[in-house]
Amino acid sequence: MRARHRHFNPKDAGATSAFDARYGIAVANDAGVDTWTNRGGSNNASQTNGTKQPTFKATGGSNSSPALLFDGTADALTHSIAALGAPSLFMAVAQRTGGAAFAPVASFMPPNTSNYSTMYSTGYGTGSVNWGHVPVNSGQSILNTWRILSAKPASTATSNSSTTVWTDGANETTATGSRYAGDAADRRALGSSTGNTDFFAGSMSLVIAIPADVGNPLRKRLEHAAAYSFKMSCN
Repeated sequence: MRARHRHFNPKDAGATSAFDARYGIAVANDAGVDTWTNRGGSNNASQTNGTKQPTFKATGGSNSSPALLFDGTADALTHSIAALGAPSLFMAVAQRTGGAAFAPVASFMPPNTSNYSTMYSTGYGTGSVNWGHVPVNSGQSILNTWRILSAKPASTATSNSSTTVWTDGANETTATGSRYAGDAADRRALGSSTGNTDFFAGSMSLVIAIPADVGNPLRKRLEHAAAYSFKMSCN
């Protein structure tokens, strides 16, 4: 792998959310995480309620890398950002072990609306879900398997538009989603929907969101950097 792929900060790609379990976790192993530092901006993800904090696992990720463990019952982190346009790329390094069928890895909610965009750990929701990014078959599944999951919504603001999903840089598939004109994300959650429901059971080591348009070459650079960081395979 080329050095420029190995050492690539998501912020340099325009990420406004860049949560990496190797950085910004100021607690000991097996302790609850009240703050996860956002390397993409000034707004960190936090949880003041100790009973709802994910647990830091220093060697709980892929090949003994760091990760945050979410219990699938109440654990979640949230943060606020300046309102941005529709997300162009979501990416995560995660493994699901259970939880709700539509348990989000990360959610992004526009202001003054119930619509939210979600990178799901499995399955697909309709109705109020915007920009739904979904592993829809066994190739995309992160159930009991660590994966690099990337998703890119359609560029047009229409219902029933196409969303492209990749795992480990391959296994490309198309899911059906909805993208609504005028929406801008200003609230985000990790491990649940932004309404504190549909909790994720499993672990995550990396979550990235980029609002600007991202082409496939840049997506692959981010995926390869994640693979190097967390000792995973990537096409």
